[in-house]
Amino acid sequence: MANYLILVGMVFVTALVVWALKESSLYVLFFAAYTHSFVIPFLYTHGYVGKDLAHGLLLLKDILLLELFAWSVVLLFTHFRGPWPLPLKPLLVLTMYCGFRFLVGVVFLDDGWGVGLLRMKFIAFPLEIIVVVTVLTALHPEFGNRFLRHMTYVLSVSAVVALVIFFAAPRDFWVQNANLAEYNADVKGDTENEQDFSLGISGSGGSVGARAEAFADIANFRAIGTFGDGLSLSFQMVVPVLLLWFYFPRSYTSILMLIVSAAALLCSLSRSGWLFCAVVVTYVLLRRRHYLPFLIIGGAALSLVLLWSPMTQFAVATVANLTSSSNADPNDSAHAEGLFWFYTRGFSDPGNILGKGMRPEAQSIPESGYAYFLEHFGLLAYVSFLWFCIALYRQFGKGSRADPLGVLVQGISLGMLVVMHFSQYPLAFTAFVSLWYVVGLYLSRYLLPKTNPGEEPIRLRRHAALGNTSLGPSVAS
Repeated sequence: MANYLILVGMVFVTALVVWALKESSLYVLFFAAYTHSFVIPFLYTHGYVGKDLAHGLLLLKDILLLELFAWSVVLLFTHFRGPWPLPLKPLLVLTMYCGFRFLVGVVFLDDGWGVGLLRMKFIAFPLEIIVVVTVLTALHPEFGNRFLRHMTYVLSVSAVVALVIFFAAPRDFWVQNANLAEYNADVKGDTENEQDFSLGISGSGGSVGARAEAFADIANFRAIGTFGDGLSLSFQMVVPVLLLWFYFPRSYTSILMLIVSAAALLCSLSRSGWLFCAVVVTYVLLRRRHYLPFLIIGGAALSLVLLWSPMTQFAVATVANLTSSSNADPNDSAHAEGLFWFYTRGFSDPGNILGKGMRPEAQSIPESGYAYFLEHFGLLAYVSFLWFCIALYRQFGKGSRADPLGVLVQGISLGMLVVMHFSQYPLAFTAFVSLWYVVGLYLSRYLLPKTNPGEEPIRLRRHAALGNTSLGPSVAS
């Protein structure tokens, strides 16, 4: 009974937030995304909230996003007309098909409601956040530009927090202050991922693990900050790195923020985040024909690996662990197995045509986001996601070649195609919400306002300016 009362309370509170703040509700949504993985474990560890209330607080951001999505759909059909931006169609097909497959599994194949709803929450997340951001920023362009600047500031401050904890916190910091391991196991019911109870963090996303020998003299755990795990931090830090490097004008403030964000990304020790950032940066530099910076950055990265002893050991251990030897780290070998098995087994299994259901054991191919779609939901889900990434790239290919945000989004679409080989990162709220904001902000240019009778159709706003993007005084000035 208490669970239902808390749920009703959360629905009422979030509805009140949307009614009172309108588009500014995005500030509440993103603040919750950036801090809930620290604040709720902190409250739970110190006994300020019980398990039921902690679970309700965990759902707050999801309920708020769902209500914003419902409101944004109404605004979409009352203020805009077709044709809609190209990527929305495959994303809608993906979400609707997966929802249909989930219902079929529950009704006819004995799939569980609980695990199915959890998977559908992940599947629906990209469509929800993109529609919300696209519609609200199309209706309020100045708000969208201002929010982008504020988001960059907040993420840079979050980078500072993550670095302070990484370098200065004692070994028992998380156990004493915000025990993420107990929180993940007790409140989130996370049984699919290993927890490191000795450090109080997620075993896969927070502990140094196989990196322990290389980085033992530097840290007891990866940089986590307020995001709950190193993977989420790494993808969040990609956003300020890309925006401060390629989009916002150069200033003393932006350079300092860029350095701090890049340092936090490095200290996350997340190879998936590094790879995603490298793909986007490489694409943008080559698209702009900036070959010299590309060579300089590549040389700097190679020098870091060769000359910094911890990174050298880390690189050597990573290569060694990609083998199937008995001493290989299980996480590293699982990535290699997942990549190889997906292309050798995934398409030859007839069960993957319609998917094998929602149960965790249905996915036999480890550490693969594409296998997540293929084995749980079927071939159409996998194809729909590929279609979405290609449509996302092609949509912005029609815009101005000089548009910095459009080129960034093209790079993001390519980065997703690459990192989905290792896990379903784009479906993770805490990890990808800021990247989806960038995508949605650019898509807002492609919405067509409705016209009154007798008015001429309004042309696509593909080349519309995004307004003042300055973060401070220019270095050149």
